[in-house]
Amino acid sequence: MIDPRQANKAAYKKYCDTFRINASGGLFTACKEFHSENAAIHVTAPINFVNGFAGLYEALYKPLLYAMPDLYRRTELLFSGNAKGGDWVTGHGHLVGTFKKDWMGIPATGQIVFIRFGEFHRMEDGRALESYLFFDIIDLMRQIDRWPLPVPSVGEEFFIPGPITCDGIVMAPQDDAESKKSVNMVFDMLKCLYTKDEAWRPYWHENMMWYGPAGYGSYIGIDGFARFQMPYESVFDPRRKGEAGLTGEPGSDLDKAVKGHFTRFAEGNYVASGGWPSHGSYLTKDWLGVKASGQLFAVRVADWWRREGDLLVENWVFVDLIDMLLQLDYDVFEAVDIKLDL
Repeated sequence: MIDPRQANKAAYKKYCDTFRINASGGLFTACKEFHSENAAIHVTAPINFVNGFAGLYEALYKPLLYAMPDLYRRTELLFSGNAKGGDWVTGHGHLVGTFKKDWMGIPATGQIVFIRFGEFHRMEDGRALESYLFFDIIDLMRQIDRWPLPVPSVGEEFFIPGPITCDGIVMAPQDDAESKKSVNMVFDMLKCLYTKDEAWRPYWHENMMWYGPAGYGSYIGIDGFARFQMPYESVFDPRRKGEAGLTGEPGSDLDKAVKGHFTRFAEGNYVASGGWPSHGSYLTKDWLGVKASGQLFAVRVADWWRREGDLLVENWVFVDLIDMLLQLDYDVFEAVDIKLDL
């Protein structure tokens, strides 16, 4: 009997490979074969949601191919798992192309750009019925010299690489015990993130890498990550809600806004997790140049981790900052005089 996780990965890799070299031909068919006709497809702002493979192609890939005719895909993480009663596949990497024509109103430069992506797909019978697609559009704006935030990035901004071990495409079956160890380690670490004594530190290699979204930036080493994590934790009202142990008032607007993680799973020494939104609170301190006035906000987040032995060594992170900042009454496109054309 074929392991459904292996079959799902094979279907997903076939889809990814359709535009591994050039996406100009066959991408609509690939979307049709991989996504179900009525798949619920969530996409980071400003797209937010599309219905089915046709909606995905029309809203995302057709305009992208028009803007970047030589578009191709670099997939650097690909693995699978089971969570909350569903079978999932996930991927992370970059879409690459020459930015020849405007996309969504973002002005073309005629130069090569790298759009970082992360994906989660809940699978049934070899097709995706539910998807969550993350794209770092703020990083694209950085690459074309349209920095949209009122302050510089908190961390360092650069091209985000795949795993240093070059083994992120996990096609072979993995030891279930190792997978369980990985996901449990991440879950335990997350419960320690919002602690005054920084109890998360023992879970990480001292020279770990944290690859964040544009605006948050990237960090090397535990102390480097702490320079981001501790100030970030301080902007939340104590009524923060999420799956890390802190809860908002039951029945409140915050309680209703936060959905928690839609999935968290591991395969071997790789772990993936996503929330739409995963946590939220009220802004009590200025953040990214936005003035705090107690605004309610909830955060769409995705993470991928790599474990070595008993420590976490790499973490790739997405935060839908465009959506988050809109909740804080800041429009990144308006800030740089870009009129959206969706």
